[in-house]
Amino acid sequence: MMHYFKKKFPQFFALLLSMSFLFLPTTGTAGDPLWDVEPEEENPSKYYDSILYSEIAPKLREIEVNSNRVKVDVIGQSAGGRNLFLVTLSAPEALGCLGQYQAIRNTMLTDPEKAQEMIDKFGDFKVPVFINGSIHGDEYPGTDAAIRLIETLAYENSEEVQAILANVILLVNVVQNPDGRVLGTRYNINGFDINRDFITQSQPETRATVKILTEWNPMVTLDLHGFVTPMLIEPCTPPHNPNYEYDLYIKWAFDQALAMEAELFAQTGLAAQIPIRDDPSAWDDWSPIYTPMYAMYHGSYGHTLETPHEPWGELTVDAHYAAVWGALKFVAENREGMINDQIEIFRRGFLDLPQVLIPFEILEELHFDQFNELTLQEFPAAYVIPADDGFQVSPHQPARLVDFLLFNDVQVEKASNGFNLDGVYYPEGTYVVWMDQPKRGLANMILEDGQDLSDIEGLLFYSPPAVWSHPLLWGIERVVMEEKLSLQTIAVDKPDAPQGSVTGGSGSAYAYLPTSIAAFQATNDLLARGLTLYRMAESFTDSGRSFPAGAVIVPGLPALADELANQYALDVSALSSIPETAVLMKKQKIAVYGDEGVMHCLKTLGFDFDEVSPGELNTGAIAGYDVFLNRDLKWSRLNRAGKASMAAWFAAGGDYIGLACQGVGTQFAIDAGIADVAYVSVAGNAIVKIGYNPDDTVSAGFLEDGFAFFYYPMWFTDYDGMDVSAHLDGGDFLVSGLWPGWQASGANGMPVIVHGEKGDKGIQDTVLIGIDPTFRGHPENTFRLVGNAIFAGLD
Repeated sequence: MMHYFKKKFPQFFALLLSMSFLFLPTTGTAGDPLWDVEPEEENPSKYYDSILYSEIAPKLREIEVNSNRVKVDVIGQSAGGRNLFLVTLSAPEALGCLGQYQAIRNTMLTDPEKAQEMIDKFGDFKVPVFINGSIHGDEYPGTDAAIRLIETLAYENSEEVQAILANVILLVNVVQNPDGRVLGTRYNINGFDINRDFITQSQPETRATVKILTEWNPMVTLDLHGFVTPMLIEPCTPPHNPNYEYDLYIKWAFDQALAMEAELFAQTGLAAQIPIRDDPSAWDDWSPIYTPMYAMYHGSYGHTLETPHEPWGELTVDAHYAAVWGALKFVAENREGMINDQIEIFRRGFLDLPQVLIPFEILEELHFDQFNELTLQEFPAAYVIPADDGFQVSPHQPARLVDFLLFNDVQVEKASNGFNLDGVYYPEGTYVVWMDQPKRGLANMILEDGQDLSDIEGLLFYSPPAVWSHPLLWGIERVVMEEKLSLQTIAVDKPDAPQGSVTGGSGSAYAYLPTSIAAFQATNDLLARGLTLYRMAESFTDSGRSFPAGAVIVPGLPALADELANQYALDVSALSSIPETAVLMKKQKIAVYGDEGVMHCLKTLGFDFDEVSPGELNTGAIAGYDVFLNRDLKWSRLNRAGKASMAAWFAAGGDYIGLACQGVGTQFAIDAGIADVAYVSVAGNAIVKIGYNPDDTVSAGFLEDGFAFFYYPMWFTDYDGMDVSAHLDGGDFLVSGLWPGWQASGANGMPVIVHGEKGDKGIQDTVLIGIDPTFRGHPENTFRLVGNAIFAGLD
């Protein structure tokens, strides 16, 4: 009955909650965002009386007012604009000197040995433990357990409570995914699984959590999930990423898991499974997309906790509470040894010390195969990232990468003078990421190419990808410095802002190239403002200067050219005239059926679009659109009326873009009769070498030699005279990833992006893309292919 009233009458409950403030002392002010909770319909758990999101702020306020052990902060907003709450909890005297604790934590990164001396001198040094509540919105128990835990430590005075308060600063991200909790979904309002976003950090919820981790470097991270029976408590199965200092991690993480298992049984009678002990594979910690795995790169002993299945009701909250309690007791008892080994993680990086093999006695007890026990990371001396656009396709990409590195607490420096590396001269101001730094594993994980895992038998991953590389997938030239050069560098705290230019003086028109995301944002902005723009489908010359395909031509207004150079950092060239072959551009009306990566790509590029469902398409909703962008819709999901309206739309000139998702986007075009192609799609995910055609309308703005990401690799074996925009490299095309049998696949040199016109009048354009240009919003460089494909229909 309580659930019925809470769900059906949220305004009534909001009124009761607001009235409760009349009986509480308050230090907040009117309009304080912490207490501003707009009533809305919510979707609580079906299995127990879970706390509503709208009840969380008042509950935290009540606790903070009545306990001197608790501090509550709003650390940001979700994608849907809902507040994210961080509770800091410890002994009262600790809350008064949090800055001192953070100073010592920061010293761990600049002088690990001094940090150890400071800890010894401080005596009662408390260690931060981070709890992340319900990153998946419909896994409700994590947040409820976190709040119960806060209440226990805020109010009670048992010996266990006092021991925890004496040793721990507890940091609780109470509800990591407010949108999902309110909507009753795993995802945030943008459709992102936040627990797959830590390598990309595209979502505000992810970035808020990253900020906690970089500011505190918590010694332990517990991420509260559901639902697995028996309850699952990490550490994980192989494979383990070689960028971790895994010997130091597993030394404490496994014993901490045993402590959580024991406390779970003591409090609830429930058993637990620990993957590294109980399972051979398929629950791995290879990828940094997950909260605990990402936290491990900040020196944290990270664990995912999966509470038992939902029908167990309130017991799912009890299980999380008990397991976390076991971890806190373990930390209180083992704080000194654990912090020493966390400092050792940073010390190894700081002093450029080698990694250490996992002790044999641990290997005997746990699941380790030869690959995992023998693979140690060999770090290069440094990575070099040229800022100069003589090396980069545009200056935006290296600035983006450096900003990402700094936000993630990776140290970046600049060369004070020019230098030579492998016969190439790099000018003053070139970025250098030295690997003798505390978080070298994190730096290397972001900047390396990755590994080819294809020949390792029996390798299973819980979730893709098996590989990532920000330089390769964000379109950045970076160079590996294997042996350390004698080079003077200075630390930077922000990247140099990209600089645009205007060349050729004034002209009848101006042109810029689609070499950056900023170029697409500018184009869409100008179209929205009603300016007359043109696009070149082919290369051209003007006053002796050559311009490749894809150039955007704008009116000859000097103020407009300056705006493009200064606001968007574009290189703008004056033209003597608008070429006769220039195609008039217009704002495209786009219908989309795709996943969160597709939507993120379009938003990033500045396109307006509408999501359409099969039901809407079956009622003729495609009419009135210029472009249909499809990643996931099969032709068979349309009924007779839907197929007829789609066929009529194609015949009238509607343009189609099919993205790779096990060939679904391409198969739709084949079944609809707008493409006569054959393709192959196989299991795997990988980064591959790609040959782009810079004079092609779809691959305009790309260098000839580039990279792309495959999720279920796909290539074309027959394409009926369609133009080829990109193809796999003809040699050893796989850079890294998991694609068993790629060497014998016959994919070498085969097309992966094709396009052409259909029909007697040649008015319907089809673009078929076999790579995955938008996977989870990560491969930002290939977003531009989607933008080009949208505009290609105008040619």
